[in-house]
Amino acid sequence: MNTQLISPIQPYFILDAQNSYQKKEINRDGIAHFYCFTLDKEGDAVSVVPDASIDIIFKLHKDKPEAWACGSWRKLGKTVFEHGCSYFGIRYQIGIVPSFLSIKPGDIIDQSIPLQDISILGASLVDRLSNCRSFEQQIRVFQQACSQKTDLLQSSKLYHVLINLMLKHHGNISITELCHQSGYSARTVSNSFNDYYGFSPKACNLVLRYQHVLDRLMQNDCKRLTDLAIDSGYSDQAHFFRQFKQYNGQGPREFQHILNKYIHRT
Repeated sequence: MNTQLISPIQPYFILDAQNSYQKKEINRDGIAHFYCFTLDKEGDAVSVVPDASIDIIFKLHKDKPEAWACGSWRKLGKTVFEHGCSYFGIRYQIGIVPSFLSIKPGDIIDQSIPLQDISILGASLVDRLSNCRSFEQQIRVFQQACSQKTDLLQSSKLYHVLINLMLKHHGNISITELCHQSGYSARTVSNSFNDYYGFSPKACNLVLRYQHVLDRLMQNDCKRLTDLAIDSGYSDQAHFFRQFKQYNGQGPREFQHILNKYIHRT
């Protein structure tokens, strides 16, 4: 299953922890990438954007380590990280749920759940990761504990087929075309997808399109926002600006300015 056409991004994790943020991409066990950071700013909530993916985040505090499974937000949200604590995270590719989590994506939409509540690995992993001395060691420990327990999605299931089609088209595929290519009715397509992912197909398409645009902005892969809007399937620039701001907290032009300041500081 090709879920790497759009890689889920949380830009404010990077921007708000820029002095410590590390990332390692990996093409294994449905993982998009590992990351770690220590929050720079004290007392500030960090913005969380919709990404249609699942994160597992460990707070590696010496006295009170914790871990959560975090679902996607349907709109811009906020989360609070403790200043000075180290965090280690695993972001799964869009549409992937590891089998050691006894959930489906829709069960944790717009929320985070303590890992020990939905996985027998939770408590032991928190303890083992807390004793790691490096990012690379954290990655090895997680892979050793979880790589043999990860069950990638079965492409024969309808909701998996649908999200693969959406990923392939970067969120630019109509419900009519989804029905045509899957062979199911619009009601079946909508009900099956919404029940599993917690998104309607239309809402998920919008998130995937936003994530595709976000990736291009983060990579500085566009010279004109007008061209980016057209290339990404938006009806016009106003629609593009409005949709991006809804998910990102500010428009694409303002976000470009933030990225430029970040690049010049690093």
